[in-house]
Amino acid sequence: MKVSFEYGQGMVDAVLPDSTDIFIPGETVPDPPCIPEDKLEEETLKSIRNPMGMPPLTELAHKGSKVVIIFPDIVKGGLQPTAHRKISIKLILQELYSVGVEKKDILLICSNGLHPRSTEKEIRDILGEELFHEFWYTHQIISHDSEDYEHMVDLGMTDRGDPVLMNKYVYDSDVAILIGHTQGNPYGGYSGGYKHCSTGITHWRSIASHHVPQVMHRKDFTPVNGHSLMRTKFDEIGQHMEKCMGKKF
Repeated sequence: MKVSFEYGQGMVDAVLPDSTDIFIPGETVPDPPCIPEDKLEEETLKSIRNPMGMPPLTELAHKGSKVVIIFPDIVKGGLQPTAHRKISIKLILQELYSVGVEKKDILLICSNGLHPRSTEKEIRDILGEELFHEFWYTHQIISHDSEDYEHMVDLGMTDRGDPVLMNKYVYDSDVAILIGHTQGNPYGGYSGGYKHCSTGITHWRSIASHHVPQVMHRKDFTPVNGHSLMRTKFDEIGQHMEKCMGKKF
């Protein structure tokens, strides 16, 4: 059979065996009902104020707290006005300001991992004009560099033996907030969660422990699997970071 599927910014054709299983997002397994646009801020704020397994931001932060907000780069899409980063970061800032956190004590970090460092235009597109102007010109938006050893903290290894190095600004902060999204993804089951910190704000040596053929080319890798070796490594690295930091993301 001949199949056309998304590739980069366009489409690519492929001839596949007739026995091939075709999975179409949103069709093969229908998506759940979406939140109406006029309810997005309300529902996002409700989630922020009622986190699972930990106190809300208004109890974790206070005047004098150093806060980092870590958000994915443009590879993860989400440039529309209702994108989760644009909505959630604005609401998170409101919550932080309400308990006395000062703007000068907040740093936004684009979690590039080993992707190219984000450009000024990409940051503007990701965050929107309001957030961009609030933090860009005061040098409070930076891109993580997974080859910059000097701005990382070496946390040793997981019990499995995977090296764990992480962004020093995140390690030194009082509150570290990861802005992710949960979306089906063959690279470790789903995007977000510990996948974010174990790839986006770490060193190339950590990334080399999971983004390699011997981990990715396994029977437990695809289809979307939340218990693959790759996902397990993400979780172990992220939890090791939290243990060493003495705080949870």
